[in-house]
Amino acid sequence: MGTITSERATFLTSFRGRLLLLLTSFLFLTTVLVALLDGWAHKQADSDLAEQSQRVKEAFNASFGDFAQATGLAVQSLSSSKYLYEAAGESIPPTVRDILVTTDSGEVKDSTLREMIGERIRVPQLPQNLGEDHPVTPVEGVIDIQGSSVETYNIPVITLKGLRWIVVITQQEAIMNQIDAAQAALTHANRRLSNYRLAATAGLLSLALVLAVVIGWRFTQPIAELAETAHRVASGDLDSRVRVNRRDEVGRLAITFNEMIAGMKSKLELEDRLNQTERAAAIGRMTQSIAHDIRNPLNVLKLSLGHFAAKFKPDREAMRNQFDSGLNRMNDEVGRLEGLVNDLLDYTRPAQVTKKVFDLRELVEEVISSVKTQAEEQSVEILHELPNSPARVSGDIRRLKSCLSNIALNAVQAMPSGGRLTARLVKLQGLVELRISDTGVGMSEEHLRKIFEPYFSTKQTGFGLGLAVAKKVVEEHGGSITVESGAGKGTTFTIELPDADDELLETGEEAPGIPAQA
Repeated sequence: MGTITSERATFLTSFRGRLLLLLTSFLFLTTVLVALLDGWAHKQADSDLAEQSQRVKEAFNASFGDFAQATGLAVQSLSSSKYLYEAAGESIPPTVRDILVTTDSGEVKDSTLREMIGERIRVPQLPQNLGEDHPVTPVEGVIDIQGSSVETYNIPVITLKGLRWIVVITQQEAIMNQIDAAQAALTHANRRLSNYRLAATAGLLSLALVLAVVIGWRFTQPIAELAETAHRVASGDLDSRVRVNRRDEVGRLAITFNEMIAGMKSKLELEDRLNQTERAAAIGRMTQSIAHDIRNPLNVLKLSLGHFAAKFKPDREAMRNQFDSGLNRMNDEVGRLEGLVNDLLDYTRPAQVTKKVFDLRELVEEVISSVKTQAEEQSVEILHELPNSPARVSGDIRRLKSCLSNIALNAVQAMPSGGRLTARLVKLQGLVELRISDTGVGMSEEHLRKIFEPYFSTKQTGFGLGLAVAKKVVEEHGGSITVESGAGKGTTFTIELPDADDELLETGEEAPGIPAQA
């Protein structure tokens, strides 16, 4: 029993179950709305029919009342000395046209039409039931008045002067107008109900269309998102994920798809780390061998240049200046080669970090001073914003100086036509942040993604290891380095290092003095 209940619950939460439930609910709702609409229409039609029937009945009742009133006027005139055209006046009912009183031979003795008195008209034969107890039914007839035939209702009355006929001419147009108005009202009501039904049906169909679109979008949107994510993954974006906000088949498919992407990404990252490790090991062995072979000739060159400078300096000032300039250029090139060799060794060999607590402000000022000469030659303005209180970090001063010098030198070289170099040092919660910004040529998005990769460089000279080494040095000190740039928008490097004062407070030690820097 428990298994059956569980299966039913699973079916109701599944994609097919929810779709079937929605369609069934919509069918039931449509049936109920149609039934309610039909019931309302029938009720409204019955109400309109009853209203118009009542109007027709009232019209007929009014006509009968008018007929009785007209008969009463005629009976009164039999015993009066006044003629009907004198006595009736405005008392003639609206559905009665004229009243005549004639003899049994049809001679008009009295009338609401003065010109009819003395004329003869056709009258019915005397009813055989006249004089009996039951009433006499009015007899219909037709007479000619003023050149036209009209229908009449004739009532025989026995008077002291003999038989008299009361002839009542009704205005059938009034009753017909009432009937026509009732028919027109019913037609209008039927048309109105038809319009209501048409509008309700159109509204119901529109609602059905909207619900179908919403339901279709709701059920197909996850599939579209899954297809879009699959396309991005196929294009190489393994960080894409499908949103999981369902528990049906589509939700389980999304979860499985995300797990598959995560597995692929982990596998690729592992392969990439293995390849990098193998490549770094091979490069390390090769570069150490090359660096060893290069260092010996460099040392010989340095010693030889020093010897030449001491032993063979010309006496004349002009030649001596030219001699010193050539030796300086050679010393600079030897120094550059030594820097390249050191970068190779720093990147490939295990780190040997000698940490000390020092004030990063002094190191920043020293780095700025080292690039000041080249900055002035290129018309680069240098600004630095340093805090008033010490910004102590724990690290290897030599390696951090090499890292910051490399970034500052790159910034100056990125502004060959002048610009502004800004170094801003601030203390954050548990961190010391250094931002080095330039207003140079900037980098494209493609170069920005590769900036910390080894052997990548946008310059014609160098191995492309400077920033890779800088990133390695910062991470060895427990910090992080990020870069923001855009083509023609300059570049900003942000370096965050742990605040040594906070670390000392956590361990309960006192901050040591700032060591002198070489």
